[in-house]
Amino acid sequence: MNSITINFRRYLSAIKKMSFERLYNLLKRRLYNIPNIIAWHFPFGFSKKNKQKLAAFKDLHKGERCFIIANGPSLKHIDFDLLKNEYTIGMNRIYLLEKEKGFLPTYLATIDEKCQLRQFAEDFNELKIPVFYNWNQRNLFDKKVNQHFVKVGFSISFPKDISKHQTGNGASVTFTCIQLAFFMGFSKVYIIGKDHSYDTNLKSGKAVVSDGKEDNHFIKGYYKKGMVWDAPSYDVEEYAYQLSKKVYEKNNREIYDATIGGKLQVFDKVDFYSLFNTNK
Repeated sequence: MNSITINFRRYLSAIKKMSFERLYNLLKRRLYNIPNIIAWHFPFGFSKKNKQKLAAFKDLHKGERCFIIANGPSLKHIDFDLLKNEYTIGMNRIYLLEKEKGFLPTYLATIDEKCQLRQFAEDFNELKIPVFYNWNQRNLFDKKVNQHFVKVGFSISFPKDISKHQTGNGASVTFTCIQLAFFMGFSKVYIIGKDHSYDTNLKSGKAVVSDGKEDNHFIKGYYKKGMVWDAPSYDVEEYAYQLSKKVYEKNNREIYDATIGGKLQVFDKVDFYSLFNTNK
């Protein structure tokens, strides 16, 4: 039995484990998605302009390396001074590191509509770095020059040109960042802060109401009391990462997991500090 078959079975198993709430929300999102996908395919107006802006990033960093920065608590062990001269793709509320560490990534991506874009729209709208947000929530933003919008699909796929096609959906913005890095032409990609571990026993996709004290991220109070976040779907994520690894390998590119103490076992591991000229 080959690995693709095994992974697909794991994906089906993950679907079976989904809560009724998640399945209901999937159906609701598909219906809600119809006008957004029609608008995405308009060959004029904002849709055309947005795709042209996205196309400008294709192979922009061909042959270079980058770091994808997730939001796990392991980031507390990272010396961000080492990354200030590196290309980085951060996700979600990584901008909070600017106050904590004086660090902002080169790029930022956020696709979660309910837990991220709607709850923190004001913050995201004020960011000055190049950002990539979910097309479906474009009307939350001022559509500034630095704001780009990707259309997120429902399937676990890996398009090579996200200016023309929907990005694959792997139940995590990390998968989106991996696709962005590929689209931009990076030949070596290192993931950090992907702890792949959340403090919850709820079924995947189940809404969790925050008590404001969770320790699932690099900073306390990441979600304020009363805000919601969704329980992770590890199996679906891992299936998407397996696909990512195959695409990178097939195109003679490399992708590694440099997370300190992370539990994800899909990508080859590498020590973060070994990537720099440091004795730490």
